Amino acid sequence: MNPSHDRTSSWSRQQRAVFEALLRTPGFVSAQALHLTMRTNGENIGLATVYRSLHALAASGRAETIQNAAGTQLFGAAAEGRQHRLACRDCRRRVPITATFVDDWATAIAAEHGFTDVHLVVEITGNCGTCSAPPRPRATGECCTRSACRC
Repeated sequence: MNPSHDRTSSWSRQQRAVFEALLRTPGFVSAQALHLTMRTNGENIGLATVYRSLHALAASGRAETIQNAAGTQLFGAAAEGRQHRLACRDCRRRVPITATFVDDWATAIAAEHGFTDVHLVVEITGNCGTCSAPPRPRATGECCTRSACRC
């Protein structure tokens, strides 16, 4: 995705800044965290503008959304083309997967019902192997950094 692509030419400077910040952010991020990063980097932008821009990006297919274990909506830059993935609910790591049979099925079902320009994203959520592993022994008072810590 090229932030200077002509489809973004009608965006405001702030909308473009949100899009570019999202492109520079690995994985998924909350609107609040992206806002803080942008403000820290000198961007004069309000939290409401970040929220509106992220929701517009998601509606246009340029951003993807997931919910973390606490229910917070997180945003990430959308991959080019059809993208399916495994997503860890704990650490938010994404693993791209190929599911051509799902693409074929969705295209056929959409065509059967007269739908065109179908956008399909399959996301399978769970906990990755690292987050599922039992905590390793630690010194007294030392805790792991996993958000779903059971230490």
